[in-house]
Amino acid sequence: MSPVKKKDINLWTGRFASEKIESAFGDFVFSRNLAANVGGASLGLFLFVIYVFSDYIDAVNPNEVVAIRVVTFVIGAALMSLLLIKRFRPFHDPISAAVLILMGAAINLIVYTQPSLENTYYIALIQGFIMFSLFLRLSFISMVVVIASTQVTFVIAAFAHPDISNAVLQSINLLLVGVVCAIGVYLMQRYQRVDFLKSQTIQTQNAKLNILLDDAKRDNERKLAAMNMLVHFVKTPLHQINGFSDIVMNSLDVEEERISINDGVEGARYIKNATANLSKSVNNLLNYHRLDDVDGAQNFEDAPIDEMIYDFKEMLPVEMSVKTNGKAGMIRTDCSVFKTALDSLVNHYSEQSDNVSVLSIELEQNAGAVEITLRDDGPAIDNERFLQETKPLTKIDNYLTSDGAEMSMFLRTVARAVEICGGTFSWAPCDAGNCFIIRLSGEKSDGLRLVEEVAA
Repeated sequence: MSPVKKKDINLWTGRFASEKIESAFGDFVFSRNLAANVGGASLGLFLFVIYVFSDYIDAVNPNEVVAIRVVTFVIGAALMSLLLIKRFRPFHDPISAAVLILMGAAINLIVYTQPSLENTYYIALIQGFIMFSLFLRLSFISMVVVIASTQVTFVIAAFAHPDISNAVLQSINLLLVGVVCAIGVYLMQRYQRVDFLKSQTIQTQNAKLNILLDDAKRDNERKLAAMNMLVHFVKTPLHQINGFSDIVMNSLDVEEERISINDGVEGARYIKNATANLSKSVNNLLNYHRLDDVDGAQNFEDAPIDEMIYDFKEMLPVEMSVKTNGKAGMIRTDCSVFKTALDSLVNHYSEQSDNVSVLSIELEQNAGAVEITLRDDGPAIDNERFLQETKPLTKIDNYLTSDGAEMSMFLRTVARAVEICGGTFSWAPCDAGNCFIIRLSGEKSDGLRLVEEVAA
């Protein structure tokens, strides 16, 4: 995603070329612009109506001029009162612009009703242009419409008088001020959008930094959990190996003959079993911990689930009867991580080969999600035990609640791998045995949300 630059702001309108970014900008400045437009237009209406006192001094027809001001004020106030209703607030820009156009037309009507241009009512228009361009935050297009419409109606009103020289002079003065104010509003609009881009860049960088910080915290938690688990795995086997090594050594001490050779062989067997358990536990822990290293890598691709399930079935113990039903097709997921989940299921069923003789696999794809249901005839577990055996290492409070020699890691690894793939791993009761359900949604469940096309 390429960053948005100043050149992506339209030269003539002062708006972003992308409607999505313009909409995001509108949301960004909505509250600020709403307050400025309501306050500025309301102030303009107030100043517009209080000048009735000067009309009784300067105007040739004060009653008529005052009537124009009062009627304009009432209509303008009615339009502004619409902004008290929440549903009309998104339209504060056109409503405020309509009020300004109304006041400009009223001043020009007053100019038209005067017998001459000597009262210089056009000064009120100049004051209005300057004040509204400073106080209000109308869009550049809206402000141009206000200035242009006021200028046109003033020219019509001024040239309706026989004093052509004053009409030309006042029209030119008003035009010059209007152009300067329009340019000022244009530059302000561009500045607001550039400021928006900078704020979005900072916001995006802060979001990325927060994600990196969270990743660092989670990585520290994972490493601490892995270390606690490793200590738990290693301590008991090493204690066994150390103790039975003494038995083996004493059995080999022919002179003293304190321990028989049979006891030494039995001790060696214990050492071998303890070593095997230690190796198995460490390998299982490493497989689980490697998943944390790839979490967030976004290596999603089209995965042939049916082919992967076929390979999974071929790796199961040969004495196990395996049946498959249905088709899953293709789904976007992390193939290597999902293969780790299947490999862990193979290890789980290999460990349970004496207890599981039949395994049924059902595949289904529905609404873009794949569901894999595995039903076996092994010893049934309950949901509480399933949750305990699939709990992430970072959520385990007590590492001494399991067998000191090893802790079940196969289902835990499956659950972690499926989670990284953006799916869920669950257990459901069935008539006999267990029912494990893997559901892949085909999309990542979390990640950084950025304003589209705003920042790299």
